[in-house]
Amino acid sequence: MTVMSISSKLRIASAIAGLYFLFAPFSSGGAWGQYLTRSEFAQSRTAPLVKFRTEGTKHPEAFVLQPAPVHPPAPTVVPVAMPVADPNSALGSELASCDKSSEGFEAFALPGARGEVKLDRCYRGRDHLVCSFGALLTEARSLLEDYKKIIDANYADLSNLEGVCRNKSEALASGIEDATDFSAKFKVLKAQYDARVSCTSSVQQSFRDVTLSDMTQAPDLLKSMIDTLEGDMEGVSVVEAQVVGLAAKIDASQKAMNTIQKVHRAMCAKNQPMRADAENRAAR
Repeated sequence: MTVMSISSKLRIASAIAGLYFLFAPFSSGGAWGQYLTRSEFAQSRTAPLVKFRTEGTKHPEAFVLQPAPVHPPAPTVVPVAMPVADPNSALGSELASCDKSSEGFEAFALPGARGEVKLDRCYRGRDHLVCSFGALLTEARSLLEDYKKIIDANYADLSNLEGVCRNKSEALASGIEDATDFSAKFKVLKAQYDARVSCTSSVQQSFRDVTLSDMTQAPDLLKSMIDTLEGDMEGVSVVEAQVVGLAAKIDASQKAMNTIQKVHRAMCAKNQPMRADAENRAAR
């Protein structure tokens, strides 16, 4: 075989190979098609691609634009309902004065990561909050001072008829009336106190959703805001707990007085010398 014939065969083989690789991409069963399949599989593991295919046709691959993350809206604050106090009462008058001083106050919002953080409408600023807590504190101290005498009588501890009859019927009736009056005032005080504590807690929770991006010490500032409201509640909370304890004791005393009143009517004589009779029986 001559060198010329070998060279001619090589040129023919190269031409055939070129034609094969030229038309092979359009064949679904060719080796080049298999190479593309492996290449596509490798690319699918390294980049987010979407491939648009029609039967027998390949289209260029396109990158998918990732949508911007959607943050849920800022939580909606459920308003705390503030009970209406009788303006003719001492507590109601004080609270009405606090409300009057905050007339025209508009609820405001603070910046947050998920939009504006709106504070509960029950909150009318710290001045109003401190004024309201001051009115509650005054009322609580008044109840402690004015009604302590009911439990000092130790009605529930009476153990004999003489002790029961020593209490005048008028004093028992007056004591029962005072206990009823205390219960009514305590109920109003507790409702007002609970509502303002709920309001303050709601505002504190809202502060935790606030983002003060312009402040370099934002976490410390927010913590200080929360702690300040906690301090405003603390003073009245201590006295409120004392009133709650007094209320439990007065309730027990009132029940005892109701029982004593019934025994008094059944067993006590107006002029009965019970002490002398007891001493005579003891002497025998």
